[in-house]
Amino acid sequence: LHPNGTTLATAGLDTTVALWDIRNFGGKSMKSKKIPEPLAVQHCGKSVNSAFFSPSGRMLLSTTMADNLDLITDGHLRSGLIKKPDKRIRHDNRTGRWLSTFMARWHPHSLSAGNDEIFVVGSMRRPRSIELFNGSEGEIIRALDGEGMTAVTSRCCFHPSSEKLVVMGGSSSGRVTVAR
Repeated sequence: LHPNGTTLATAGLDTTVALWDIRNFGGKSMKSKKIPEPLAVQHCGKSVNSAFFSPSGRMLLSTTMADNLDLITDGHLRSGLIKKPDKRIRHDNRTGRWLSTFMARWHPHSLSAGNDEIFVVGSMRRPRSIELFNGSEGEIIRALDGEGMTAVTSRCCFHPSSEKLVVMGGSSSGRVTVAR
């Protein structure tokens, strides 16, 4: 859900990211049996694991099985077909059938005076790592790795603390990695 409280991003097996105005759901529009139309749609080619708005609402981040992390600027202001994202990051998202899918997640707060927003996602690379990206540039900031990280960390997130950067990642085997 966008911070404006009215724009919802959906993603899934239909290979699209769709943006909806939730004010069109329920109430009178549903009584007339009129199916709401999305405000904007991006076709990704393959299924989409996740789509999240950044805390400021400026960026929309999606993780696709087309091996991409897509960034759309001001997606909540778009309408119709979104032909291509503003930034497309090549990223091996094929976790296979035995691992949970990757879902890139935003840090809940801006971390610098420049209000840079960052996101985290697991990685299939060896040595095993968790990758941090700059949201506005779409560039990798750092890959967190270590001897104790022996499995793919499919699910990653940040601790909501704004004082220190704390990253957590979980593997399908149940191992949790915490990096400070």
